[in-house]
Amino acid sequence: MGRLDVRVKTEFSAKAYSIGKGEERRKNIIVKELSLSGALVQGLPDAGELFRIKMKLPTGSKVELDAEIVRVENGMTGLRLYYPDSFTMKKLWSSIRDDLSVHGICPYCGSTNSNGAGSCSACGYSLSFEDINYLKNHFKTTFLSRLESRVSKLDAEHLEKIINVIDREVLLSKGKPPEEEFVGTSPAMLEVFTMIRKVAPTDVNVLILGESGTGKELTARAIHERSPRREKPFIAVNSAAIPEGLLESELFGHEKGAFTGAYAARKGKFEQADGGTLFLDEIGDLPQGLQSKLLRFLEDRIVERVGGQGGKKVDVRIVTATNCDLEHMIEEGSFRQDLYFRLDGFTILLPPLRNRGEDNVILARFFLEKISRNENCPSRTFSDETLEVIRKYPWPGNVRELINKVRRGILMAQGSEICSADMGLQDAEIEMEECPMKRQVSKTQKEMIVKTLQDNNYVITRTAKALGISRPSLYSLMKKYSIARGNGKAHKGL
Repeated sequence: MGRLDVRVKTEFSAKAYSIGKGEERRKNIIVKELSLSGALVQGLPDAGELFRIKMKLPTGSKVELDAEIVRVENGMTGLRLYYPDSFTMKKLWSSIRDDLSVHGICPYCGSTNSNGAGSCSACGYSLSFEDINYLKNHFKTTFLSRLESRVSKLDAEHLEKIINVIDREVLLSKGKPPEEEFVGTSPAMLEVFTMIRKVAPTDVNVLILGESGTGKELTARAIHERSPRREKPFIAVNSAAIPEGLLESELFGHEKGAFTGAYAARKGKFEQADGGTLFLDEIGDLPQGLQSKLLRFLEDRIVERVGGQGGKKVDVRIVTATNCDLEHMIEEGSFRQDLYFRLDGFTILLPPLRNRGEDNVILARFFLEKISRNENCPSRTFSDETLEVIRKYPWPGNVRELINKVRRGILMAQGSEICSADMGLQDAEIEMEECPMKRQVSKTQKEMIVKTLQDNNYVITRTAKALGISRPSLYSLMKKYSIARGNGKAHKGL
């Protein structure tokens, strides 16, 4: 019988932690072989039945996961690995894939009648390891085998919970749209839905604008799910979350040996999204050098990997998003105007939650029901005074803040009703009507912002830090109070 997962030869150090009777014992070990389901290590004669292992993979990623000993033989210890989340599993797979070398031999069953592509004619497992959906499809194929290897360790109560989880996921997949959190009845949101329906069937590049937390990625997914590309990949990249030195490789891929740590050729996000949609979030944070490379791609649709010769034609739709003022960035020279015109084929402006009317309450009730169901919490409702506070609160963090407040309310409520104090919104009970006190508060706030901007030479990042708020919040307040940007000298750098 062949292996459940491909295994690679390797050698790197790791740490094993055995916890028992209130004390923690650590052992340094060497990982000699590695797969998704297990590992072969040296230096672990005894670590208890279940322990935690911490590894720094050859790719540089760090993972922590639980393991148990399944055999000890000739000074080597075989382990079974258990994953705390899918993110850990994906990081481990990325390292295994980089070290994988097929050379005409199936790494599952050892058969030599495979050509290293497609599926093995002997065991039937897919060998298309570079396919973006490979891991997902392989787990679907091997799910029952994985479950069988673990089910003997569970009692009837655990098994019942597993069945309930599976049933709930099946019902959700049958009855809910992909963007189930993307709801609303306000005129502003109905206009957004109309724009999505109109642009989705086309291949026009879409630029999504809106404050942080307004649902820009949900909008991009809604466009993809209604497009002819919906059966192909949807790849999302946050340009601000990836270090500048790694971003080019992440987007465009690299060849083996292109830089230190490039142990194997790697597809970038453009190639992974071939045939589908690539969503570039926080496009305003894209470095100038990559802006030029992105512009070239938009002109010829050819991807050039880092360290590669020539390029590859890629068919991908580009959807971008930002909460920055791109037109102002163009004026100050931090964003290319020609790239802006390329990306701005069709603009969708997402309204902030404070401008969505009764949608505040609709979304709050939706998330209350969803979180309570998914996290097995007691059924609760909002009190009348809480609903009124939800309507009046300005929601500077938009939908993301609303979700967090609802979750807090569920956890803090003592009875069947959630009050505003449970959600941390007790201060929002004050009427928000225009009054002399509110006008004076607004005047004081505006003066403080202007003074802090002047003290920091209109540098947005430093000003926001001095005020103790985020950059998007500062931009929003400047717009609210019509504060000039220092004669065009303001910028978001350090």
